Amino acid sequence: MRANISKIKNVWFFLSLFALFALTAYGIWRDRGTWGDGNTFFLRYRQDGAVQQVKGFSSDGILYFCLPSYMELEDVTVELPRAGKLETDGEALTFGDGDGLKGIALNTEYRMHVENRDGKGEPFSVVFMQGSGIPAVWLDTASGGMEYILAKKGNSEGGYMQVVDAEGRTDCMVKVDGVSGRGNTAWDAVKKSFMVKLDDAEDVLGMGAEKTWVLNANYYDGAYVRNQIGLEMAAAGGIAFVPEARFVDLYINGEYMGLYQLMEKLKVGKNRVDIGDNYFLEVDYRERAAAEEDYIMLSNEQPIVIHAPAKDRDVDGVRRFFDAFSRKMEEGEIPVANMDMESFARMFVMEDILQDMDFGYTSHYMYLDLEKEILYDGPVWDLDNTMGRGNKKEAEPLFVTDYDLVYNNMSRWYRRLCGQEDFCRLAAGEYREKFRPALKRLAEGGVRERVREIEASIAMDARRFTGSRSLFMGDASLEEHVVYLENYLKDKLAVMDADYGEDMWKNVQGTALPALERQESAFEEEEGTGNSGMESGGAETGWLAVLVKYRFPVILLVMGIGGVILWYQCRDGYRRNGF
Repeated sequence: MRANISKIKNVWFFLSLFALFALTAYGIWRDRGTWGDGNTFFLRYRQDGAVQQVKGFSSDGILYFCLPSYMELEDVTVELPRAGKLETDGEALTFGDGDGLKGIALNTEYRMHVENRDGKGEPFSVVFMQGSGIPAVWLDTASGGMEYILAKKGNSEGGYMQVVDAEGRTDCMVKVDGVSGRGNTAWDAVKKSFMVKLDDAEDVLGMGAEKTWVLNANYYDGAYVRNQIGLEMAAAGGIAFVPEARFVDLYINGEYMGLYQLMEKLKVGKNRVDIGDNYFLEVDYRERAAAEEDYIMLSNEQPIVIHAPAKDRDVDGVRRFFDAFSRKMEEGEIPVANMDMESFARMFVMEDILQDMDFGYTSHYMYLDLEKEILYDGPVWDLDNTMGRGNKKEAEPLFVTDYDLVYNNMSRWYRRLCGQEDFCRLAAGEYREKFRPALKRLAEGGVRERVREIEASIAMDARRFTGSRSLFMGDASLEEHVVYLENYLKDKLAVMDADYGEDMWKNVQGTALPALERQESAFEEEEGTGNSGMESGGAETGWLAVLVKYRFPVILLVMGIGGVILWYQCRDGYRRNGF
């Protein structure tokens, strides 16, 4: 009986694979020559000898073309794959192959048609959009596609990159060693973030020569600017090695990919984190640390990843340092001789402003001079889940001293420091002299100014990716997200003005720490104690058990329904376009 059940499951499995193959083949076949994927016609623009091709994309039944701001429409030519004309209904505009877009109004819906093989063609809607006055990045992969890169985060493919500044001048045109996906939660979003590794170091948009660059999607930030304004505040506050970033419109293989931040990657180097042969460290989740070459565990089994130096690492020496450091902190003895207090005070203030949901758990960087036994706090990174992060998180007093305190070592250390008068005076001074002016500017119009600078590109990005940008404010408009961020910063300014006074240390409610607790992690799933969505022992329960048990029939049913829907959509599309 057990063997028969196994055979039945195998049959369902192969039927599912066959259905998937058939749907994929059908999808490839039905895309040939249809306007919905932008292939009926496309646009070209010549930039310093290089031809930039812009493909359209379909959204809500309309074909959209998104252009960078530096392109003059009369210089953007229409390219038709077959002889014929592109015409508009109700407008005296006719475009033949190679004609420019002179006379086209932006953000206006046109009813257009392209002659098909029989000299006929049903009209369809098309809209032309143009971005803000920001640079554009043009990436072309060697294969001409993104299938391999998107199949798995670690997949990499070479190609070429052209960066054009906001004035339309080519900033650089370089060979790319590899484009790959990046991020953890961000990789699950429909709009992906990417890592670009160049063949040779290049000074891109004045940010210093380096090989490795990040294209940050900022998908979960409904206001789009949290990363940018966070970096601005960190730089104003004097935090060392704050990465530079530029907003860009991104195109890959001619396809508009959205509004991105082209950023420096946090890595040790002359034009990045310039710490020589010292140790560059990151507090991270255990399941992520396990993929790294070297890391140590703190007393509650919270890991610190060692990112640099590349060679001759004294991992045992780093472990001994943190064992002693943590022990002193837990016993109430501040290891002043082993800390750069200025860097800790600045990061203390910065993290208090941000109220990062990941604070003390991931993307918290430090660097260690092991020879002198001095630990430095910072720099900052990954700030899109901060400053309220769209989940109605209110401004809290001294957030960093009481954030998940039984598990979070950074919060525990900050709480110890905050109980010391000298440290509080230092932190309060850093806040009033450096951070407060930047925070006040942002709260009183600076956020809106940053959004206004990229508003046209935001509109294109929102059209390209129409889903929810926030896990907690999914239905909110851009204006609602901006107002929420402004209000958070105003509230935080008031809270910090009250907290960071001359007698700051007197207002801390003691420095006693609760007992540390061992962190659970995905490592323990096999023992039934992890966070795998299963109860202890690993047994699936409820609807999950039913879904797992009948997974193959469910997959086939869903694919079958999807195939029927696709067939009806494609049939109607072909009829409309005369194919």
